[in-house]
Amino acid sequence: MGASIYKPTDHGNGPVHQYATVPAGEHYRLVSVTVTFTVAPTTSENLTITLDANAGARWDSILYTVDPGGAAADSIVWMPDEELFLEGGDAVQVDYTNTDVRDWGIQWTFKKVP
Repeated sequence: MGASIYKPTDHGNGPVHQYATVPAGEHYRLVSVTVTFTVAPTTSENLTITLDANAGARWDSILYTVDPGGAAADSIVWMPDEELFLEGGDAVQVDYTNTDVRDWGIQWTFKKVP
């Protein structure tokens, strides 16, 4: 039996405030979040990956934070250390001020949970 993979993507060149939402009535496991820049940022500022919980703001959590400018990173791949299960309506959000106005792309990878 094959796995059902859900891989939404987004791209732009301004501030990042993007999210991928688990479809209603479905359950998925977050596999990874990949963020790429055409050129590594130089300004020191944090990129955050956050769980925007369907249950409400009380259950929202910052999952990962990194400073791509401080690391001179043009690509970031984050994978949860433990299984992270999501229900329909949960979203995984990526935020970054992007002062250097770098072109960026984001890909979220989810695996369906039976």
